[in-house]
Amino acid sequence: MIHYKQRRWGVILITIFLVILSGCSGESQSAQSESTTNRAVTTNSGDSGQTAKNTSPQTKQNSTVDTEAQTRIVSTVHGDVEIPANPQRIVTQGYLADFLALGVKPVGAPYWEIESPYVKSLSAGIEDIGQIDGGSVEKMLSLSPDLIVTVGGDDKLNEQYRKIAPTVVIPYGTYHEVHIEMRAFGKMIGKEKEAEAWLTEFDEQVKKAKDAIKGVVKEGTTFTIMGPFGKDFYIYGDTVNRGGQAIHQQLGLTPTPKVKQDLIDKKINALSISEEKMADYAGDYIFLDISGGAEFDEKSPVWASLEAVKNKRVFKLDGDRFWPYDPIAVQSQVQEVAAMIQDRLGTKK
Repeated sequence: MIHYKQRRWGVILITIFLVILSGCSGESQSAQSESTTNRAVTTNSGDSGQTAKNTSPQTKQNSTVDTEAQTRIVSTVHGDVEIPANPQRIVTQGYLADFLALGVKPVGAPYWEIESPYVKSLSAGIEDIGQIDGGSVEKMLSLSPDLIVTVGGDDKLNEQYRKIAPTVVIPYGTYHEVHIEMRAFGKMIGKEKEAEAWLTEFDEQVKKAKDAIKGVVKEGTTFTIMGPFGKDFYIYGDTVNRGGQAIHQQLGLTPTPKVKQDLIDKKINALSISEEKMADYAGDYIFLDISGGAEFDEKSPVWASLEAVKNKRVFKLDGDRFWPYDPIAVQSQVQEVAAMIQDRLGTKK
């Protein structure tokens, strides 16, 4: 692990000069460390695929703590990263909502996170760092972060980020469940109590939503999330795609045996299928997502032959609201799905 005090050559040279003048033998407290973690994820075509195992970062207090600037070690399967115990200027790519849920406002994030309908009201003052590309490096540098948390994906970019500030890489699809994700972030930045308080409220809201549809959805009724993306047709599981966590994990809406066997049990986010196999996965009710510029003929013979379609049991998903899969998004999606079911099936118990 590269030491926390090795941030920039300029800072190091100045620090050495000051140490010589003062006669001190201690190390500079203003430098930053870099991460040695970089975990890969295998994805399907488009934005879907099979994710890596959940290898969420673990944290522990650094055994050698400076008197004025405490640090914390984040341990990952690819090494340890030393970060500030109480980071003040966080830049994130992919995890803005996690920090906001803990009451921490990062100084920078990509525009597509800042403009998410679930966090837009909380994002005032957060700088747009653009896409995850070379342009983001210069923008990050200008923000002088003391911690960078990113989904990574590009080793060369990650190396550049590490030269700016301690960098924690958490690959896309690492987290598949709200409680695990919130507790991991709470532990990483010393906000364990805030994480538990947020989860308590989350669980209460989920219970109310489940109670609202209890008796409305008959036992054994099955639900499938499916739809075209680009030129392919996908079936989605219960992880990071199209409201899967809210629909299957939190509300407990039953997937079809085929979806459970081929996706959920195998922890696969999405599976591309041929049109002829739609019926094998379609449940009594379908949540339909049409995205990625797909052209979908809802009058096609195969689609029209599905029982859910014939019985008008199809819920159309708004991509802006059901693509996000962060904890705040899942919290709202639980309410939205319950409302859809109540509106369609009635509220009588």
